[in-house]
Amino acid sequence: MNCIIRPCTVKDCKVILQFIKEIAVHYRVPPTEVKVTLEVLREDGFGAQPQYDCYVAELPPRQTNKEGGIVGYVLSSFTYSTWKGRNLYVDNLYVQPQFRGQQIGKRLIEKAAQAAVAKGCGQLRMHIAKTNEMGFLARQGGQDLTAKEGWSLFHFKEDALRRLAARSKF
Repeated sequence: MNCIIRPCTVKDCKVILQFIKEIAVHYRVPPTEVKVTLEVLREDGFGAQPQYDCYVAELPPRQTNKEGGIVGYVLSSFTYSTWKGRNLYVDNLYVQPQFRGQQIGKRLIEKAAQAAVAKGCGQLRMHIAKTNEMGFLARQGGQDLTAKEGWSLFHFKEDALRRLAARSKF
């Protein structure tokens, strides 16, 4: 597989947004729940204060049966652990279904790991749906903290976040 892993560019944001929408359909997320737009992706990734890093997997035309192009991506941002310091948080690792099983996801997660090490991170963290193949991440050295340590992931949706913020008297 002659796959190139390279940094995402502003021009790639249109494809990344397409993938985000594909993922949302897969997880039965209503289209109205996907708040990210092309403009937001561009500003948040390439504006004055970038909020994420992104790498894409690109294949030459003869391998995609079209004009060539991006078949996957890994999008991440930095978080902070009070125990470990700086971490890289992978929000999305995605390879189009027809290109899975060809080591593309492995190469994308390796690129994210290289970026994490280069920026002094002590850990790479991510959450995945129970329906996803966890064995892939385990084979790369990842540990399922839910199973190992009993950690749970909590999420405050926008309405709950706003209510919580509004209650503050400080």
